[in-house]
Amino acid sequence: MPKVLNDADIYRAVIQVVTERGYAGATTKQMAEAADISEVTLFRKYGSKPQLVKQAIAAIIAQTNFDAAAQYSGDAAADIMRIVKTYSESAVHHGQFFAILLAEIRRYPEMADLVDAPYHIFQRFARVLSRYQEEGVLRPEPPLHALAALLGPVIYTSLLENAFPEAAVPPLNLETHVDSFLEGRRV
Repeated sequence: MPKVLNDADIYRAVIQVVTERGYAGATTKQMAEAADISEVTLFRKYGSKPQLVKQAIAAIIAQTNFDAAAQYSGDAAADIMRIVKTYSESAVHHGQFFAILLAEIRRYPEMADLVDAPYHIFQRFARVLSRYQEEGVLRPEPPLHALAALLGPVIYTSLLENAFPEAAVPPLNLETHVDSFLEGRRV
């Protein structure tokens, strides 16, 4: 009886191999071995390495429910906290994977569209901040800059934790961080 392929297991294997070896060092053979299937089966069902990585990114996005995080409710503090919490949870699980992809993207033209979906999420988050700017709740500034100020410490903390797992990197208190962000940007 043929083996039943579980997409989630395949994508976990792709993420694991890319995280361990980098995009350039990862091969479809290694991905297939990590998923415990043949490379031919992997290639037939999921396609090339760029297609596999793109599908893994789409799976991460679907699992994380960024759509709900990017909803405007009229409560700036609640909306911003939801964005930060959702992004923080994703960064804990997949930050290293995305950091590796971003570091290698300029060298590999086939990767050019891999970050389209994550960038679209950043744009949606920025639109929430922009709406609060338009309403006079937050001071005007380029929304993507405001988003960088909001998510930068989350990204930084995640990178440090992944780069130095043995170091005692203090956790980022998300409530304090959001309060500070709002304090510095309220009109």
